[in-house]
Amino acid sequence: MMAVIVWPAGLLRPVEGSFFIRNISRSGGVSLNGVEQVLTSTASWWEISLTLSREFDGERLKAFEAYISRMRGRQNVAAIPLCDPYRYGAKVSPLQQPWSDGTYFSDGTGWVDGTASQPMTVVNAAGVGSRFLTFKLTQPVRPALRLGDMFSINGFLYRVTSAGGNDIYFEPPLRQAIPAGQVIQTDPPVFYGRFATDDEGRRSRELMRWGGQTTLTLIEAFDR
Repeated sequence: MMAVIVWPAGLLRPVEGSFFIRNISRSGGVSLNGVEQVLTSTASWWEISLTLSREFDGERLKAFEAYISRMRGRQNVAAIPLCDPYRYGAKVSPLQQPWSDGTYFSDGTGWVDGTASQPMTVVNAAGVGSRFLTFKLTQPVRPALRLGDMFSINGFLYRVTSAGGNDIYFEPPLRQAIPAGQVIQTDPPVFYGRFATDDEGRRSRELMRWGGQTTLTLIEAFDR
């Protein structure tokens, strides 16, 4: 039976990351005038690769090996907070606090609390397959999501492909229907994925040194 394994944020310390949306196309053959017909599908999925640094802490190395064992190859689903230095986080939109009476400054902003990022909520409900969302950017006033920003909803990952104030377009299409007031995760986004192979996480122990570098590849999980 499948289980969701929640990985601690500090356990994976990637030095490189690849966040790729894989699409499907096939050749329908070349016409007599030399033009190839390309057949495409609406199906797409995330493929994420994380290259992890050498590990100089024995306890962290053993914890990593334990979590790999808990995954049981491709059986279970990993819930992984994505390390993205360019994320829409506290440096971009810090948490803001109102005055004691619940009001904000005249420009709509509040007292800055840099310990977390300001939650971002969806204004209108959206159905499965949607590629468009509108966000609330007032009370307090905050920056809009930027082109290329990644966010997650219930473990499904999305990337902003067009941004203009409150409104954004994104890929891949919405995996689940969401209600008005849905809070998205950006700091960090959380990705639910299965290992690409049963051999993911095979990490050597250099017995006279420390654990060697390794790469994890995960494929978007639709069942959870």
